[in-house]
Amino acid sequence: MSRVGVSRARSPIRRAPVVFVLATLVALATTGCTSYRLMRDGQVNTKAAARIQARVETTRGLKFRAPVPIQAVTQAEARAALERELHAQYSSEDLAKLSRVYAALGLVPVGTDLERAYLDLYGQQVAGFYDPIGSRMVLVEGAIPTDFLTRTLGAVLRRDFAGELVLAHELTHALQDQHYGLEVGRNDLGEDDAELARHAVYEGDATLAEFAVVMGSLGRRSAVSLAGQLEGVPGALAQAYPEIPAAIRETVAFEYVAGVNFVSWAYERAGWDGVNALLAHPPFSSEQILHPEKYFVRAEYPLSVRVGGLAPYTSGGWQVAEECTIGEFTTRILAAQFLPRERAESVAAGWGGDRMVALTHGDDLAIVWLTSWDTEQDAIEFFTGYGAILALQHPESRAQAAEPTVLASQGPFPYRLEREGTRVLVVEGPLDADLARTTERVWRRSTYQQTMPAVPLDLATRTVAPTTTTPITRAPLAAALPIAAAAPIAADPR
Repeated sequence: MSRVGVSRARSPIRRAPVVFVLATLVALATTGCTSYRLMRDGQVNTKAAARIQARVETTRGLKFRAPVPIQAVTQAEARAALERELHAQYSSEDLAKLSRVYAALGLVPVGTDLERAYLDLYGQQVAGFYDPIGSRMVLVEGAIPTDFLTRTLGAVLRRDFAGELVLAHELTHALQDQHYGLEVGRNDLGEDDAELARHAVYEGDATLAEFAVVMGSLGRRSAVSLAGQLEGVPGALAQAYPEIPAAIRETVAFEYVAGVNFVSWAYERAGWDGVNALLAHPPFSSEQILHPEKYFVRAEYPLSVRVGGLAPYTSGGWQVAEECTIGEFTTRILAAQFLPRERAESVAAGWGGDRMVALTHGDDLAIVWLTSWDTEQDAIEFFTGYGAILALQHPESRAQAAEPTVLASQGPFPYRLEREGTRVLVVEGPLDADLARTTERVWRRSTYQQTMPAVPLDLATRTVAPTTTTPITRAPLAAALPIAAAAPIAADPR
């Protein structure tokens, strides 16, 4: 199972290193000296690797446009590389600030050290990774997982099954990069939810491909079955890494479990051509990954929400610590920290778009989160659910409903929750002595745009027409192939 690293536009629970890393749940591997082993005496078996590369090309129907160097490193070297990648994007101070924001939202426990959590999680699970910045493949000595059955079958059949899975998965990422461009190294645009959706496609594709390569073929119904079998991954991660915050673990699992399920829709109907079409025209939101019919059948595109009205604060000493689109998936896992899972899913259902801005001023932190929902009933569900979450987060502050659409706190922690039709706005923290003044300004100054695809989707076949791919090196896909346009919706007229 490979782990997606990220650029500077990530999901709210950010993935740290800019690498595509194989996540292993068991560290039982040993290296061997037999001719079929992928790793021998700390060196890559180039002949075995070449065989896997050829099978990846045949399986995916794509040719490598450039060689992919494969290097062997120690576990200590791999961890050091991950740490370098992490600190290339964030300083320790940045990560401490993000830890504070996530804790304020309720995504992670107060006091969580994100830097340590990232390094502990990735450092323990790295068996190999594809690095799109350096266009190289790295295998970690002694980290490819095996068990007794795998070793026994491998010895009889003279195949390194675990190593083949690792390499096939990561070489699929290299093919994705060479043909479609993996979006890395971008500026922090805050399009976190859309990026999470793209990474779910990357991982879904690579996971299906690794099994197809090792098994020799993958029936279209088998892809759907595999998606179901991966549903145990979240529980396995929780058992293996109980010290890692649940929200971080579940974001890791989402890319594989939901990603394979989503990609299997295209694979079942159009094979690898359908998967390639997804890479060329990826989904727009985690909502579409969670509910594939919202991409393949009844397409739903999110509103692009921009929070306005904050200039008086940013010019008065407040600084923007974080700005992002949270999305349905992260809204769901946030709610699940406080509410039963079924209720959490209901609170997040019907998501239509959002934008969260976190601001700091010395020791003070404030959150402004503007959300849009498909229906008024969806907005009511979120309004009441998030009101319950705020009450649980801040029991020392008494909530008072001024009217059915307004909930405000009285006590040491100020917050104000308002609903206007299908939209809900929450302001948390001491941003203003009168939060009603803040919400009025944000409602009036915020804007909404409807995201629409420029490339028509064939919804009848639940895929898009196969396209000719253009080689892309380090540039992101969006820079070479615009696939979306934003149609403006009038701002609040007040």
